[in-house]
Amino acid sequence: MSKVVRVDASRFAVEGDMLFADALDLRAAGEALLPTLTSPVTVDLAAVTGVGSVGVSVLLCWMRAADKLGKSLIFVNMPERMYDVSRVSGLDEVITYSH
Repeated sequence: MSKVVRVDASRFAVEGDMLFADALDLRAAGEALLPTLTSPVTVDLAAVTGVGSVGVSVLLCWMRAADKLGKSLIFVNMPERMYDVSRVSGLDEVITYSH
């Protein structure tokens, strides 16, 4: 089962898959946490196991939600597969990540 976990005042992590079946719950959980975190918000993806293109979509949704709150997001430990999907789609220019 996939979940979003608050790590500290400015960080949350994703644990488990970021596949189609998980997307809506992950999106909602991340968006619910964003108002409670200080900016810049770090999203740790180290514990993501399975990932599909919908995982990149979730990241974009979180970015839009953070932008509406005046906050920025930084994604760390992005799985190589997710990075490849973002690169192929040209979204690596939009998504702020750190290896």
